[in-house]
Amino acid sequence: MKNLFIISTISLFIFVNVLANSEALAQNGWQQQTSGTASTLLGVVMTDQVTAYTCGINGIVLKSTNGGTNWIALATGTNRFLRSITYVNSEITFAAGELGTIIRTTNGGANWITLNSGTNNTFVNIHFSDTQNGTAVGLNGTIARTNNAGDTWQVQQSGVNVELTGVFFSDAATGYVTGFGGVVLKTTNNGVNWNQLNTNVTNDMRAVYFTDINNGVACGMGGRVIKTTDAGATWSNIESGTTNGLYSVNFSGNSTGYICGTGRILKTSNNGLNWQNQPISITGDLYSIDFSDELNGLAVGQNGIILKTISGGIGIIQISNEVPVKFALHQNYPNPFNPSTNITIDLPGSSHVKISVFDVTGRLVEIIADEFLRAGKYKTEWNPGELPSGLYIGRIETEKFNSSIKMIFLK
Repeated sequence: MKNLFIISTISLFIFVNVLANSEALAQNGWQQQTSGTASTLLGVVMTDQVTAYTCGINGIVLKSTNGGTNWIALATGTNRFLRSITYVNSEITFAAGELGTIIRTTNGGANWITLNSGTNNTFVNIHFSDTQNGTAVGLNGTIARTNNAGDTWQVQQSGVNVELTGVFFSDAATGYVTGFGGVVLKTTNNGVNWNQLNTNVTNDMRAVYFTDINNGVACGMGGRVIKTTDAGATWSNIESGTTNGLYSVNFSGNSTGYICGTGRILKTSNNGLNWQNQPISITGDLYSIDFSDELNGLAVGQNGIILKTISGGIGIIQISNEVPVKFALHQNYPNPFNPSTNITIDLPGSSHVKISVFDVTGRLVEIIADEFLRAGKYKTEWNPGELPSGLYIGRIETEKFNSSIKMIFLK
C-alpha cells in the first residue's frame, strides 16, 4: 500500500507538471507579465530575444534576461522620470527623460552615468541610428544630438516650439521627428537643419518609424496613422480602426509592424497600408512597444503593465469565464468581411485548442491559435492581409470537438 501511494504521488506530480508545461509553452497572443512594480512604464526596448529593458517614472529601469518574463530593478542614480529607452548593443543602453536627463550604461545595466545633455528641457524620446549617432527630442521643440556615442551632446534648432515626441533616423544623416499639432520634421544633414513637412493633420503625433529610406509610418492621438512612401514628401491618412490615442510604433520586419496605445495593439502585415486590432486583456494606456524579431515583442504602460508575445501577437483572449454547456465554433462576424473578422468559441472544459484557416483547395494558410485553454468563452481575430478575396475555411480542433465554418473575404 505504501509503494502504491508513492507511485500515485509520482504520477500526480508528472501529470501536474505536464499540464503546467503545456500552459507555459502555449503563450500565443499577448500575455501579461509580472513587472514587480505598479509604477507607470514609459519606454521599452529589446536588444535581442532574451534581453530587454523598460523605463518609467521616478528613474525606474527594469531589466529582463529571459525575454520579458521576469524583471529586476536596476540602480540608475536618478529619480527623474525616464520617458524613453534605446540601445546601441547588448551592453550599451541609453535612457532619456525629465529635465534634460540622459543616462547611459556600458555594462549591461550594472552601472549608469548621467550625461550632460546641454538642456533642462524634458526629453520624450531618444534614438540611436548606429553606435555613434543618437538624437533625443522633447519639450519646447528641443532636439539634442550626439555623434560620439553620447559623450557630448549639441542642442539643435528645430524651428518649432511644440512638444516633440518621436524620433527615428533611417540612416546616419536622414532623420524624422514627430510632435504636437501634426508636426513632422526632417533632416538630411545629421540634424544641422530641420525642415517641417506638410502632413495635412493637426493631431498630436507621438511616434514615427521608417522601414527604409522611403517608407515610414507615424501615429498619434485620435487614432491617427499616417504613411509616406516618398521619404516624407507626401503623407496619406491610414484607417486605424480606433479613435484611441496611439503612442508608439515599431516594425519587426520590412512589412510587419505594430502600434500600441490606449487599450490597443494594432498590427500591419503590408507595411502600414492596413492595420488590425490584436486581442489584449487590458484597457489602460500602453506607451511603448518593441520587437526583437518577427515573433518576440513587448509592450509596456500604466501601472507597471508589461505584455509579452512570442507569436507576433497572434492569439486568443477569454471574453467570459462562464462555463458553456457544450462546445461551439460560432459563425465569424462580420461575414463577408474586410479587413478582419472575429471568431468566437465556447469551451465547456479545459482543452488544447487549435484554430486554423484553410483556402478552398484545402491548403493551410494560417494557424490563428494553438494553445491550452481553460473552460470559458473566447474570441480571436483574423486578418487575411494580402491574401486574395474568396472563400476560406475556419477550423477548430480540440481533444473532444472539431468543427468548421465558411468565411468570405471581400477586398
